[in-house]
Amino acid sequence: MNGEAAGYASPPERLARLADVRRGVRKGRKIRRVLEAELGPAPWPGLRGLDLGCGPGVITAYLAKLAAGFVGLDVDAVAIDAARRFRYSNLEFVRHASPRLPFDDGAFDLIIVNHVYEHVRDVGTFFAEVRRLLKPNAVVYLAAAGKYQLLEPHYHLPFLSWLPRRAANAYLRAAGRAEEYDVDLLSYRKLFQLLEPFGVREYTAALVADPRKFAADDVVPRWRPLRRLLAALTRVVPAAAPTRIFILRRREHDN
Repeated sequence: MNGEAAGYASPPERLARLADVRRGVRKGRKIRRVLEAELGPAPWPGLRGLDLGCGPGVITAYLAKLAAGFVGLDVDAVAIDAARRFRYSNLEFVRHASPRLPFDDGAFDLIIVNHVYEHVRDVGTFFAEVRRLLKPNAVVYLAAAGKYQLLEPHYHLPFLSWLPRRAANAYLRAAGRAEEYDVDLLSYRKLFQLLEPFGVREYTAALVADPRKFAADDVVPRWRPLRRLLAALTRVVPAAAPTRIFILRRREHDN
């Protein structure tokens, strides 16, 4: 489920790559800052969270220190084995591959969906399950890439995600990256259709405009005029952003 598992790497190489703790902590800080804009300053002592597609569990473990409890879930056995080195009393890791998630309705105050949807076989069922698991006032952190960006974010090849599947497979083989394109990125138009059951607030432009506030100095240009230009471009042409950041909430009329 985690995009970092893609490619030809052997299990030891995959494990070493998955265990990049410093990179995971940086990502965890970015997620925390966006969540603080919605939930107020951390820690959140009453909060129970779920990290879908948790990979090696670094982000999950980082967030678990700020909450009452966290569960990390992934389909990748190597990733879950790596994640289980984090042994906190309020932290659990689960390997699960079925579309139906193994939790009760309304089980979570927070769900993390960080670059995951494109690795899910049935994305409609996936977002329906996310909605099912939310408490009435719960939130979802969603980081999502779109189909129509110049550089595909998993294999870093220009226009790869624009191509039909057979052409994409041939492109990957010719580039020596993989035998098959195993990613299903959506246009943002289609993604928003799937998000209709949620209230959606976007943070992409705010993050670009004020990277220090959102702990994003490592991914946003430091030169202020360029940041302002990029923030404006993100507002006018959202699909131009390589990643878009959203907070989702259950709509008020939901039961």
